[in-house]
Amino acid sequence: MKENQRFVDFLPPLSMFCNQTSGILTSYRIYKPVDGSQSTPVLVFLHGFNGSSKSWAYQFAHFTNHTVIAIDAPGFGGSQVIEGGMVAIADEVAAVITSLVNGEAVIIGHSMGGMLAQVLGATHPDICQAIILSCTHKGRAQPAGTPLDAAVIERIEQRKMMDDATYGALRVSKMLPGDIDPGIAEFLAMVAGDIRVEGIGSGGRAMHHLDTTNLLPKITAPVAIFSGANDIVVKPAAAAALKAALPLARHWLLRGVGHAPYCEDAASFNSAIEQFLDYVSAV
Repeated sequence: MKENQRFVDFLPPLSMFCNQTSGILTSYRIYKPVDGSQSTPVLVFLHGFNGSSKSWAYQFAHFTNHTVIAIDAPGFGGSQVIEGGMVAIADEVAAVITSLVNGEAVIIGHSMGGMLAQVLGATHPDICQAIILSCTHKGRAQPAGTPLDAAVIERIEQRKMMDDATYGALRVSKMLPGDIDPGIAEFLAMVAGDIRVEGIGSGGRAMHHLDTTNLLPKITAPVAIFSGANDIVVKPAAAAALKAALPLARHWLLRGVGHAPYCEDAASFNSAIEQFLDYVSAV
């Protein structure tokens, strides 16, 4: 874990934002270049269902010439749980971004965070300079009133019964089965072990009822789609449906990684972000 601890040490402390309209508290981490100079744009990272703002340690360590913000979804990190689905979550996240950023930002969303990024792009286009969707899809599209997937209910029960280390290791085994780097597995387990029952319920319900099919045409910002070549969580058909719905999006297939490319191969993931930023600055 020594090598990974070096990256964890780059994590800024947790800060809190209170939405004066809703009263909701949301936690986030922010880094600003220490010398006051910075490359534009601001980068905003949104984590997945097994993550939190801690997930982005490798990106905080790399993008030191940018302002970097990582926001905790409701029920994750120190963020307060809210209901109302992904649109309500997007409204709260947009309020955080607006309070921290003077203008637009590039939104990078992974898995559940990628679904949130799609909604942000459609409902809050004024804050989205560009959008990166990592290992994600359009949502589970289940009608209101339908029960949660059995897999999410099982997660909730497991989280209630297991200690942090056991639960974290279980989630990693489900996300990246097989022979993975022990340091990466330990990092991911550390992050997943912090997840609360409330976050599993809130995030699970938001994804369960989400269908971004009618929202995607409203996105006007440039979009990139990142796919892990060995991803076993986001099925190929779901990834293909997202790409088909965003025909102008640029696509990166990240080889040798599964559902956590941001740390499995952080160098390639970060390089893909930089390539897309270069593209956005040129158009």
